[in-house]
Amino acid sequence: MEPKMQRMFDRAEIIRLVQSWGFLRDDHRWDELRALYAPDALQTTSWSVGTATEFIDRCIAGAKKPAARRSMHSIGASIIEINGERALAETRRTILTRAVVHGIEVDVTNHGRSFDWLVRLDGEWKIKLRSGIYERDRMDPVDPAKTITLDAVELAKYPEGYRHLAYLQAGAGERISPHLPTPNSATLAKLYADGRAWLDGKA
Repeated sequence: MEPKMQRMFDRAEIIRLVQSWGFLRDDHRWDELRALYAPDALQTTSWSVGTATEFIDRCIAGAKKPAARRSMHSIGASIIEINGERALAETRRTILTRAVVHGIEVDVTNHGRSFDWLVRLDGEWKIKLRSGIYERDRMDPVDPAKTITLDAVELAKYPEGYRHLAYLQAGAGERISPHLPTPNSATLAKLYADGRAWLDGKA
């Protein structure tokens, strides 16, 4: 295959992978979700920092709870860089979560991006590392006639980029990571620098 055609094919496959992740995660298609990751893959979210296997196992356990949160990932456009058998993909995404907070049913909307390191294994692209980048969020009662009062001290514990999502998840017993990538943060700068070094074969 000509190099230009190969790059077009690779981009299409990576976009398909990234978009599939959201559908498979939300539809609880766990075996298919596992197949998107490399064997040693890592996954970072607001409530899970560790291996992709641990992340999926926790998703499965959470989905079995009687009062499980309902979430949907809306996937947007991607920017992709490819260097041989490695690639970086940064993709717009919105997380929509419905749950009960302080006895009130709410929707939390979190806008951000996913940042994926990808490797080609046996001719197929796989996720080696996936990290969320959290830009901004909000919490709204599902019933507009109702109001909800949040604990201001608790809310202020979490970075602005995922403050309301973290508040909801912490209230459900999750341990929240306090230093995830947000706009203009040192954590985001390091994520980009590490990704670039890895793509260039320097790490």
